[in-house]
Amino acid sequence: MEESKDTLELLRKIEKNSRMQTYSGYARTALVLVCAVCIVVLTCAVMKLMPQINAILGQAQDAVNQVGTVLDYLEQTSYQLSQVDLQGMVSNVDGLVTTGQQSMEATMEKLNGIDFDALNKAIQDLSAVTQSLANVTRIFGR
Repeated sequence: MEESKDTLELLRKIEKNSRMQTYSGYARTALVLVCAVCIVVLTCAVMKLMPQINAILGQAQDAVNQVGTVLDYLEQTSYQLSQVDLQGMVSNVDGLVTTGQQSMEATMEKLNGIDFDALNKAIQDLSAVTQSLANVTRIFGR
């Protein structure tokens, strides 16, 4: 009798375990269905966005090409700038400034050497002479 009680108890545990496995199977099946629906929805969303993604990738490719062109121009410009003799240009400008300063100093020395008082007196004398000549020509011209 005791064996039958143990057997009965064992059968009840097996039945309980079987029910739990059945419910667990239902839950797993439901989760698999939810995952399948999510995958279908995500696939549809990606397919719907695919033209936009292709357009963006095309624009990105154009941008990369433009950046490449700009980098080529920058490289050419850098090379040209490296070939320029900046030191020579600076020394030429320095020489030009020095020459201009020397010319200005020479001009100022000449201007300082002019006797403006004598020049003003000569202008007044010339004015007096031309006034006298103008008076004489008026007398004979009438």
